[in-house]
Amino acid sequence: MSFEDLLMQIPYDLVIVVGDVNSTVAVSLASIKLGVPVAHVEAGLRSFDMTMPEEINRILTDRISSLLFATEQSA
Repeated sequence: MSFEDLLMQIPYDLVIVVGDVNSTVAVSLASIKLGVPVAHVEAGLRSFDMTMPEEINRILTDRISSLLFATEQSA
């Protein structure tokens, strides 16, 4: 069962994602596609190295999240 299928079966008020891996972006996209807001833990962290897949994941996840939770001052 996919995460999108799960969201269609069980109503959620919010989905919380952590980090910068591919599944973080995938779950975030599935959630907002179905109108479920996303909260991103570890938001705002940047390496500024666009050759890193994780950096792209961080930026995309932050942009589509409704709530951003930073884990450090620099974020």
